[in-house]
Amino acid sequence: MNRKRIKINLLFILATLSLLIAGYWIHPSESLTHLLFLSYCCICGTWMVYGLEYSKRENNSISSLFKALKKHKGQQVFVIHLILLTPLFLYVISWYAIFSLFIIAILGLVYSIELKFINVGFQLKQVFFLKNIIIGLAWGLLVLLGGNHYEDPALLACFCLSTLQIIVGSILRDVADVNFDIKSKTNTVPIILGLKFTFPLLHLLNLMSTLVLLIFSNSWMLYLVGFVIGWKALIIEKVKRNNQSILWTQTLNILTCFLILILVLIFKQ
Repeated sequence: MNRKRIKINLLFILATLSLLIAGYWIHPSESLTHLLFLSYCCICGTWMVYGLEYSKRENNSISSLFKALKKHKGQQVFVIHLILLTPLFLYVISWYAIFSLFIIAILGLVYSIELKFINVGFQLKQVFFLKNIIIGLAWGLLVLLGGNHYEDPALLACFCLSTLQIIVGSILRDVADVNFDIKSKTNTVPIILGLKFTFPLLHLLNLMSTLVLLIFSNSWMLYLVGFVIGWKALIIEKVKRNNQSILWTQTLNILTCFLILILVLIFKQ
């Protein structure tokens, strides 16, 4: 695995832990031990999934994923850890957390694999805008996973905010991958709408984050939403000027999750 891929993997792990901890900070209903076990489980899962991303681009069948897994010792270590620790995970973590992890895993699976029963070569990530929604929901659920609750208005607001921001972020990554997606015949937002209309849509989706205030309108949530919208608006404008910039399409884009955590730690008292 090259250094660039390792860097991206570590950024995704940081994003995973950020949303998980943000949910825990908002609604700390479980012990710190519970959070630590969830964190390790999510680290393993994130490294496995995104460590094999470049292999999955070539062939997205389940058999090809297992073949790719055999070639990479790092991912094998995490798989073995998860298998050996599964009984302990099931004993320590709550049923809410198990259900959330299951839903996240299902979303990741149906997003990635080839659905031959629909059509040979068909994948949900080829459907216009659906791939971005699935990615957003899977990552947004990490907030509810960390908070271990599904009725707290503050958690739901942070979940919706994170989901929208991840949707915007995934489209920004599609902007950088336009040439590859054209070759692979993936109907991403930038390909269907064109870059001219994609960026106004991104700003609109970003501004829609204000709707979370209808769920939870506390002052600290107002600060959180305001800072995050401003941050993502800057990233959108930077990508508009240079859509191949790794700094803006990848690094700072992914770090939006870390920003959410920092803001939650600062303003949520």
